[in-house]
Parts: sequence; C-alpha cells; structure tokens
Amino acid sequence: MKQHQTVEGYLAYEADDFLADEYFQEWVKYNHPETAMFWQRLLELHPEKKEAIQDAFELLDRMRFKTHIPDESRTRRIWENIDTHTRKDNIRGINQYYKKMLAAASILLLIALGFWQWRKTPFIYKNTGSGEITRVLLPDHSEVMLNANSQLKYAGNFGTQSKRELWIEGEAFFSVAHVTDEKGTSRPFIVHCAGLDVWVTGTAFNVYARHQLTRVVLNHGSVTVQFKDNREATRKLQPGQMLEYGETQKKLLLQSVDTLPYTSWRQQRFIFANTTLKEAAQTIEDYFGCKVVFKDQELASYRITAEINAPNIAMMDTLLSKALNIRVTKEGNTLILQKRP
Repeated sequence: MKQHQTVEGYLAYEADDFLADEYFQEWVKYNHPETAMFWQRLLELHPEKKEAIQDAFELLDRMRFKTHIPDESRTRRIWENIDTHTRKDNIRGINQYYKKMLAAASILLLIALGFWQWRKTPFIYKNTGSGEITRVLLPDHSEVMLNANSQLKYAGNFGTQSKRELWIEGEAFFSVAHVTDEKGTSRPFIVHCAGLDVWVTGTAFNVYARHQLTRVVLNHGSVTVQFKDNREATRKLQPGQMLEYGETQKKLLLQSVDTLPYTSWRQQRFIFANTTLKEAAQTIEDYFGCKVVFKDQELASYRITAEINAPNIAMMDTLLSKALNIRVTKEGNTLILQKRP
C-alpha cells in the first residue's frame, strides 16, 4: 500500500494513483485539518494536478457512501452459516454452490472486520513543510523532532499495544521513553523506513529516509536495525555509530561518526565538514524544498567546511555566496550556483 510522500512525490500521480493512495483516502474520508492543509498546499503549488485530484476525490467520495458494513447480527449469521456447512459429517456433501457461498461469505466477513478495525484505529499524520521543524510529543512521552518536508505516521491508539510503531518519510530525531508492561518487559519502539526497521527500548537517535537512502545515527542508548526481506543481517548499533543503506545500490555502510553534523538541523544549523557542494546542495534541497542547479558543474566537487545558521533560504544563499566566493541567484524555487566572472 502506498504511503504519504512529500508534495513533490505526487507530481507524477494521475487520478488512479490518488485513488490508491492511503493518505489521499484519509483526506476524503475524514478531512482532518492537517490532512486537508497538505492537499490544499499541493493544489496551490501545482494547479495542474487539480483535475486528477478532483476526479479521484469525487469517485472516492461516491464509493464511500456505497460501503455496506454488516451489523453484529449479520456477522453472527455469516459465521453460523459457515459453521453449519463445514461440519465434518457434511464436508463431503458440500456442493460447488455452497463452496462458492462459503468463500464469498468469508471474504465479506474479512472485509467487514478489516474495515471495522481500520475505522477503529485510524492513523495520525504529522507533516512539515519547507523550512519547518515540528516537535511531536507522543502519548508514551517519547519525543520526535520532525525535520522539514517530512512525514510521521502512527496509529491513533499508539502506546496501548504491546509494540509502539511509527513510520517515517523524510528525517526525524527520536528521544524514546522507556516503557514496560505489567510484567516489567520493555515495550519495543519500532521506526519503519522504506528498506529497514529500527527497534529500540529507550534511546535517542536520528533517522534520515529520503531519495532511496536510509541513515540511522545513534546518539546514546542502543538500537537494532532489521532489514526487510532479510536482505542483510541484523545490526546492533553502539552510541556514536552510523548505519547507512542505499536502496538502489544495496550498499551498506556502518561506521563511527561525529553525531553533531547529522542532528544539528534541530537548531536550524547546517554543519558541513569537508562536504562536497553537491552533498550540501542535497541538504539544502531537503530542508528548504527548493532545487539547486550548478551552472558550472565543477562547483559540485568543491568542498566546504562551515557551520551555517540559516533560518531561511535568503540567508543561506547569501552565506554560501560569501563562504565560497561564488554567485548564487534565485529564480522562483531554484537556486543557481555559478563561478564569479
């Protein structure tokens, strides 16, 4: 099932894609203010998607009112019907008609129960726009700092189950509260990313999940990283370690790092330590939601060591221009970098 992406992730979507998107369905069915705000922002930034979104909205809205959910008595009769026709002494007597009826009843029951469970525990979404950082306090007193252009998703009944699960797209820093059940057993806190899951009990760590790349940096405590489909062996990180996995190249990197450059975004600080300008440009694009273009490709290999406090993109392009002695111009949502004549 598709999950919510950033605004840019929806630009290639047509009406059918929106129909299949879980976050779009949430908007149509519940119209939560934060969900509605995201889609209104998408329409304002990209009016060319209006027709596809409107078509999908109207179709899904009509489908919603045609949904039929059996009540409890109806569900009980379905089970009684299944039980009657599946007794051992009758199994051989079941003809093809009843087999089809049983299959249809079972499917109907599963759909009804699945929909009831989905309605009972809808997901909560937290989104940030360009240049925006948000603090999310979870019901178990764990804290999440959500970086710009990111989304956090968790169940409405978070903290009441044996496992605490969240889904991240973008970047976030987690400070996890240690929670135990009535038997004193730690309740795991699991962060799901595109290609891996991070299991923790009580710790602080940063997760970056963008552009087919997932990076986990551990500040203190311990976490265990489990890869989906068992594509890699499970790894346990120690404080000060970074695990990076590229989804495209299937490349794994595990090494000790200075954690500060990976977490300073929480104070709107950008720390570059012998970083190529190409890598710095990616950080700027992720945070400010803009596009960086190198008019002179040689600039991409320039290396920069600097600590920049830049709460907005205007300050960032001014500081970059001075630090590297290059020309930085802004055209719409694009920063153009070029050498000075």
